Amino acid sequence: MSTPHPPEPSAPFAEQLAHLIALLRQAPEQEAELLRAVEGLAARVAREPAVVEAGIENTWALDGDPLKERLLWRGVDAIRVRAGAPAPELLELAKALADDTAPIPSTPAVQVELIAAPAGASRPPPIVPRLVQPAEPVPRARPGDELAHLLEALLRELAGKLETGRYHPALHDAQAAVRLLPGLSEESRRTFAIALRRLLGRPVLQAFIDQAYRIPEEQARTVEVLRFTGVGGAEILLETLRAAGTLGPRGFLLDALGEMPEALPLLVPLFRSDRWFDLWLAAEVAGRLGKAETIPYLVPLLDHRDERVRHAAVDALGRFREKAVVEPLRRTLGHPAPATRARAARALAARGSGAMAMPLVAALDEEREPSTWRELLAALATIDAPEAGQALVRLALQKRGLFRRTGYAARERLLVVQALAATGTPTARQALERIASEASGEVAEAARQALARRP
Repeated sequence: MSTPHPPEPSAPFAEQLAHLIALLRQAPEQEAELLRAVEGLAARVAREPAVVEAGIENTWALDGDPLKERLLWRGVDAIRVRAGAPAPELLELAKALADDTAPIPSTPAVQVELIAAPAGASRPPPIVPRLVQPAEPVPRARPGDELAHLLEALLRELAGKLETGRYHPALHDAQAAVRLLPGLSEESRRTFAIALRRLLGRPVLQAFIDQAYRIPEEQARTVEVLRFTGVGGAEILLETLRAAGTLGPRGFLLDALGEMPEALPLLVPLFRSDRWFDLWLAAEVAGRLGKAETIPYLVPLLDHRDERVRHAAVDALGRFREKAVVEPLRRTLGHPAPATRARAARALAARGSGAMAMPLVAALDEEREPSTWRELLAALATIDAPEAGQALVRLALQKRGLFRRTGYAARERLLVVQALAATGTPTARQALERIASEASGEVAEAARQALARRP
């Protein structure tokens, strides 16, 4: 629920509160950062009040707002902070929100309004979700609103199935409810979305995940429901993967995280971990999310002692289009580990830019490991750009003579032809045509045969 970097002093109160809650949940041992965050929060309301509301008035989803999701998860409707609210009271509020079960204090300076019971409920809904909730109130639809009546009946059915542990049909009901929500009016969406999130508490989501291991065809449905739960779902996914310490049948959970922007702030503690799997997991999720804020965390991993971490970082950076990743990947072409050099070459080539041709050619000139040389060559051949084609033609035509130290042996120039033949791009075809006409001997013949085999 924070950003990777602390917010500016002038940032809105809600943003600073979100950052403090995230620190308390993810890095409570960092006392200096916590102190700065509390002081910044108090300074923000030193002279003017602040209001934070958890409502979802403008959209049926929460648009990835972690603070709103956290407030709704804890049953908080609004927070009203008076000007000059003391830092200790602000800290106590943040601590309560960071916890999943702690009572949420309300003082004259920091007033907390909990979500009121839906119409017809005999008591306020509990803040802490439970696995079995037979008495959980379900909102009543307004007369004449057929879609809301349908959703009301669906939520009652869902609650009954959860109560009796019938998680397979319950998952289907949950997905149907998620898909019905967008059709409701703004006010009804808010009410029914809150009710659905209460039914889908942590134990229920964990049961859905465990079920998905046994029934793979339900994994896509499970992911859809998890994505609806926002930050709470992202936390459960990360915790599940970390506890396992391996991917195995949990690959669909990783893919789900890669589609949840809410997971972004949860990665920061993982990037600081000493466990290789935590770092690997953070890099994998960061690459899928594609958020530029994670680049400064990924670059140092290119030199990590564990190859699995290095390769995850290379692959993640290879997914970004920002220019900031090019130089770190180019430097990695000189890494001591051959497999890491080859991985960096593929990441650079995947950008599809002709500007990547020269760094790869320079790496080829320096490469002494035959298998890695072939991988660098194959990566260069995949770039469908004139610069790459021209570079490969030069390689194929540059013979190594008896008294010349530069150039390439015949077997290496034949590998150039093979690499071009394997790609099938327009640039590769043009390069083969030039080699067929300008080279000689077996290299020219190999190029002609490759062209003859192409449709």
